[in-house]
Amino acid sequence: MELHVAFLPEEAGDCRGRAAAVIDVIRATTSLLTMVERGCDEIVIAPTVDAARRYRAAHADMLLAGERGGRAPEGFDYGNSPAAFARADFAGRRVVFATTNGTRALHIARDAPVVLIASLRNRTAAARVLVEEATRDALDLMVICSGRERRFGLDDAYTAGAIVEAILAGPAGRDVAPTDAALAARVLFRAHPDPEALFRTTWAGRNVVEIGLEEDLRVCAAQDCSVTVPRLGDRVRLLEE
Repeated sequence: MELHVAFLPEEAGDCRGRAAAVIDVIRATTSLLTMVERGCDEIVIAPTVDAARRYRAAHADMLLAGERGGRAPEGFDYGNSPAAFARADFAGRRVVFATTNGTRALHIARDAPVVLIASLRNRTAAARVLVEEATRDALDLMVICSGRERRFGLDDAYTAGAIVEAILAGPAGRDVAPTDAALAARVLFRAHPDPEALFRTTWAGRNVVEIGLEEDLRVCAAQDCSVTVPRLGDRVRLLEE
């Protein structure tokens, strides 16, 4: 089976014959993983802050989470902070979550038979599930990076490389044919053994530090802390406007 990495969502092409994993490691997919781990019943991903507000107005039981300029918008219950989500109790709660880069990637991937939500925290588990699903349904493999504002994101590319490494080192690795993009992501991952140090040099990482949310960076940079692998259609869905 082929393994490809799309460094931007627009590079993904037709996803219908692929099992896909979507990454927005700083911070959306790390946040989504954390909310699911904390017991969230449903997460509705809205494309904008205003769309999230409109949805909450029609569903009073929902919590509002998301960001504008990195911080929680006025009236929101939470920002986009995996560190804060890790301390919250979401058991039985429903959340509408406003994100931008991750939303675009998930929309592009939504036609794939399998869409997993991946980060460094669950990279080995996500790699295992991705291969299992692809093997069962005779699909190719795709890792889709969200990037930042339609530009290449080093943090997402590094995380894609971490997932590629886990796939190729796994029991099905000999049956996987990586594209040049997948190999490039793997080289990037192998070249930087300290993800937090690398993340601090990236645009997204610097922004998180500058707004005083350095703890989030440490959470996003931690590897293999979770075996949970959220997927689109199972407690996580896209808001179609």
